[in-house]
Amino acid sequence: MKVVLAEKPSVARDIARVIEAKTRHDGYFEGNGYQVTWSFGHLFSLQEPAAYDSNLKRWSLSTLPIIPDQFQLTLIQNDGVAKQFNTIKKLLRQAKDIICATDAGREGELIFRYIYQMAGCEGRPFQRLWLSSLTEEAIRSAFQNLRSGRQYDPLFAAARCRHQSDWIVGLNGTRNFTVRYGGSERILWSVGRVQTPVLAIIVNRDDQIRNFQPEPFWELMTTYRKVTFKYKGNRFSKEEEAQKLKGQAEGHLFKVLKVNGKRQSLNPPLLYDLTSLQRDMNQRYGFSAAQTLELAQSLYENKLLTYPRTDSQYLSNDMKSDTAEALRKLKPLKEKEISALDLNKLGFNARIVNDKKVTDHHAIIPTGRLPKGISPQA
Repeated sequence: MKVVLAEKPSVARDIARVIEAKTRHDGYFEGNGYQVTWSFGHLFSLQEPAAYDSNLKRWSLSTLPIIPDQFQLTLIQNDGVAKQFNTIKKLLRQAKDIICATDAGREGELIFRYIYQMAGCEGRPFQRLWLSSLTEEAIRSAFQNLRSGRQYDPLFAAARCRHQSDWIVGLNGTRNFTVRYGGSERILWSVGRVQTPVLAIIVNRDDQIRNFQPEPFWELMTTYRKVTFKYKGNRFSKEEEAQKLKGQAEGHLFKVLKVNGKRQSLNPPLLYDLTSLQRDMNQRYGFSAAQTLELAQSLYENKLLTYPRTDSQYLSNDMKSDTAEALRKLKPLKEKEISALDLNKLGFNARIVNDKKVTDHHAIIPTGRLPKGISPQA
């Protein structure tokens, strides 16, 4: 039996439907030679310091830094998590072939490898289902192009390194600052590898805004034929200086001595990665980064968008036909715009297609699936 492990139940359902594993069991689907089970995201966390040494339960500067010789994992304390892990472990141990179908990225790789290790399967070969979209076509194509799981060992190493560094920085930093500055009440000073520098940036910016001292200034302008012209010199810090120059100019004819014009070509913007999408959504609609990610993830899970957690703004060469097909399918929504394109001869250039700049994932693009409940030209 081939066992497929997805990252969450909704993805497992999509995969099971496509590969016709139609029989529902407690914790997995089965059929057509497959068993499809799922995680609930992370099932394991790194153990707390006291698990390595009971003396570390007490917070003290003398015990810092705490860096385990070998990090150990612990199952997240939740009855549902424990039950599902037991199901996963049983299926993996009995499997003839194992397919990792967690999210195609660093965190997805970490989730699978931790489960694989704690299920006692470490060392066994497995295959990787690499999905950037959850459409039926994408799932079928991914199953036809399964990759060796060991191909992603560097991705797992990067994920594990980040996870462990978060533990080291966060745990040691939090204990250090809390003991030093928490006072007799031991007020918690939370420190994190990412949260602390981000918080520092926000605080510094707030300080700049709070301490900003506005200074009045004056500018000299005139209107001619409904066009506003501005004096090219420096701004005036005193009104009387501006009034003096204004008085010198008044009463004289306004002459346009020279008009310069030039033709300029602008490149179209790059495709979206997550950061550029978050920036545009904030500027246009005021969405926070978290809101944009949540919406993009929802669109991905509803098969309307490709994988959103990407840092690439390019497509690979093999996606040219997929891109054209997606535009064909979306034509009812944007009839005017897409009709202006020759979908048989799309102008792919290096600003759109660049294999060297596509690593784990390509840019965020629509899958071509028409959303329900949205009318054309919406």
